[in-house]
Amino acid sequence: MFRKFLTLITSIFLVTALSACNLPSGDTETTPTPDDIALTVTAISAPSDTPIPAVLDTATPSFTSTPELTSTPAVPQVTVSVNTNCRTGPSTQYDLIGALLVGQVGTVVGKNSQTGYWIINNPGKTGTCWLFNGYATVSGNTANLQEYSIPPTPTPSSTPTPTATPTLSIPASVNNPTMAMVCIPVGPNFNHTGTLSWEDKSNNEDGFNIYVNGALLASIPANSTSYNVALAPGSPFMAGIASIFGVEAFNAAGKAPIKTVAKACP
Repeated sequence: MFRKFLTLITSIFLVTALSACNLPSGDTETTPTPDDIALTVTAISAPSDTPIPAVLDTATPSFTSTPELTSTPAVPQVTVSVNTNCRTGPSTQYDLIGALLVGQVGTVVGKNSQTGYWIINNPGKTGTCWLFNGYATVSGNTANLQEYSIPPTPTPSSTPTPTATPTLSIPASVNNPTMAMVCIPVGPNFNHTGTLSWEDKSNNEDGFNIYVNGALLASIPANSTSYNVALAPGSPFMAGIASIFGVEAFNAAGKAPIKTVAKACP
């Protein structure tokens, strides 16, 4: 554009010079006419062929950040960082009825603001249970959750006290054994027979052992107080030779000392 303007000024200068050459000689100063002045002004102020672009006052656009939309569950949900028991109330005093495991998602249906426990649908079971909040992360709107009251502490079931089983002891020895001797002559000798009797001094015997001359003759039931000796081992005996009759109480713990009585035929 500057070149064009320069060309225009140069052209005007040449036209003026040529006009001066054509003027009559003399010292008379030529005064430009108003038309010449207007022409010159018009030529100088005439716009160029190239339009001048307009400068627009355009504001710098501002960027409005769109908040990231996070999916919020319509019903509050809970997960745990550690496998957590679920009980009938907010402490270990209450029965254990379920658990929420790591990786599981539970549905929160209530809360207890006093203890901080969440009440959730029992995972994999029916009904609800109380979940400790120490390892729990809850998502969703919990403001409108039902407030649960703490249930009564369960009464512990009474455990019967086991009855001590007494230690079995050896039975007491019998008392006052006696022998009602029956002497049956066999030539110059006698067979020893008769009835052996005693007093039972124990209540825990399993039975009694009967001995004659040191040999076990018989074992009889508990609570017995007599035994009929049909024939003493070693019979017949000479007159005046006594046989020794003994009674021994016994049970699973052991045997009582043998009590004896000696008897001979005259």
